[in-house]
Amino acid sequence: MLSKAETALLVIDMQYGGGAPDGSLVQMLHVDVSRQEDIVTPIIRLKDFFNENGMLVVNIKTEYEEDFSDWPMLAKRFEVKKYRHFARGSADAAIIPPLAPRKDEKLVVKHRWDGFFETDLDQLLKAQHIVNLILVGAATDVCVLETCSSAFSLNYNCIVPIETTASFSPERKKLGLEVLRFGRSQVVPVKEVYKLFN
Repeated sequence: MLSKAETALLVIDMQYGGGAPDGSLVQMLHVDVSRQEDIVTPIIRLKDFFNENGMLVVNIKTEYEEDFSDWPMLAKRFEVKKYRHFARGSADAAIIPPLAPRKDEKLVVKHRWDGFFETDLDQLLKAQHIVNLILVGAATDVCVLETCSSAFSLNYNCIVPIETTASFSPERKKLGLEVLRFGRSQVVPVKEVYKLFN
């Protein structure tokens, strides 16, 4: 069983550019949005549960400088400049309205796939004596995986609900979940998450 006081919900990169038909990632990687499942509804329900129980919710979003001076290597690997991918202050980088940070929720802005890299996320969690993390968002095999890997290295107990994360294709999501299952995290149906609390 998990203590509510020691558990936080991390909502990772639920931004316009990651799933909208005209979003940067969808265009840049030619994502077929018709194959995407609805992960927003189960994330909203988890947010409701955490807020109703006075638990910590941390929204994590990615923003880059227009010239990608904060991550030049990303600009070498992908056409991020052309599509202004998650450019700071742009609509592309905005968290989608249904999952916008609510009153008393926290916001962490990152400039890598890993939510812990050069952010105050670890300090924020430790200050509130958090030891368990429920990780949701996108993409399963990119930012969720990278953030979960760091959390595992930092000795957090991680749980990823299957229905609350997505990738650029069902195949990539499946691969990401398999990697997450290897030590880094428990991977469970979302309905099981609610049963974990005492």
